[in-house]
Amino acid sequence: MFTTKSFQLTGVVVLLFVLLASVADARTVVRTGDTVSISSEQVVQGDLYIAAGEVNISGDIEEEVLIAAGEITINGSVQSNAFLVAAKADIYGPIGDDLRIIAGEVVIAEPVTGDVFVLGGTVRILSTASVTGDVLVYAGDVVIEGSVGGDVLGNINTLRIDADVAGNVEVTVSQLTLGERANIQGSVRYISTNLLVQALNATVVGDLVRSDAPLNDTSVGNLNWLIPSFILLFSGLAWYLVSRKTLSVVVERAVIKSPRPLLIGLAALVLSPFAIAILLSSLIGSLISGVLLMAYLLFVLLSIIALMPMIGKLILIAFGKMAPKVTLLSLVIGFVGYILLSVLPVLGLMLILILITIILGAIIDLLIRPKIT
Repeated sequence: MFTTKSFQLTGVVVLLFVLLASVADARTVVRTGDTVSISSEQVVQGDLYIAAGEVNISGDIEEEVLIAAGEITINGSVQSNAFLVAAKADIYGPIGDDLRIIAGEVVIAEPVTGDVFVLGGTVRILSTASVTGDVLVYAGDVVIEGSVGGDVLGNINTLRIDADVAGNVEVTVSQLTLGERANIQGSVRYISTNLLVQALNATVVGDLVRSDAPLNDTSVGNLNWLIPSFILLFSGLAWYLVSRKTLSVVVERAVIKSPRPLLIGLAALVLSPFAIAILLSSLIGSLISGVLLMAYLLFVLLSIIALMPMIGKLILIAFGKMAPKVTLLSLVIGFVGYILLSVLPVLGLMLILILITIILGAIIDLLIRPKIT
């Protein structure tokens, strides 16, 4: 049996694997725009990719769905996997396989014939829904009223279970509540500083085990580490919308097969603070140092914002997708890749810092030589 922490990395790896497998499939239908709708009369026979402000799907999707939008509503059926990235996602249609969601607010109201993975703020699985497989959730507040055929796993602030669960419940929570209709066939193992709240009619067939959360463990019921991820995602999206061309040029220069961007970035990171400090020692130099400091901070900030598009570009290159420009799909893939790197203890942080350094060098290199001869 996997532990909750092991599922954190496993879930994200599986999420990335399925996403990339979809990218490699040539049978796709791509839709973009402010609002994208699939009417009830429409049938999409291949995979469906959508990037839009608002998405409404009422038709039948026979393959996988990948959507990045501000608000997503699915009233139709998806016969295979669904991967959604949104501020709000409402699922009022059946999902034929796994459902993976990254969103602020999530409502699942219909059966899911597979596993459910959710990374978000608030999650509610209504009584009309059912999940054949496992439910893996990393969120703030979660209510499960629909039956679960597998295990319930994750890191959650408050979790209320008021349904049948055929497997085990293994979670890290701030507060766990078992409602009147809770029927856990397996064991309940939870890490929390608070005791379980169990209704009189709630049943647990297996063991009921509580472990105290370490006092210095900031991950218990705390998803603040996700906030920078969403800030980077929307910052990258803002740059993309304002000037897709400049973002693409920066990323293209960063991924060239040359150590030049890395070397320039390292030199800028190391030498710029010394140059600024030396200039501050004189009155005239202090004015120049102020300008240099502002430029330095601006370039570093732009490098951080371009991180997700670059990660997405590198992943697409690894899978043979040589897209000439940054796309919304590469932003979504970069977001998932960034999360994957974030959960790696030491190596992930080192890789992120290296990539930021390369992007910084690419920006400076573009100022030095706008075109490569």
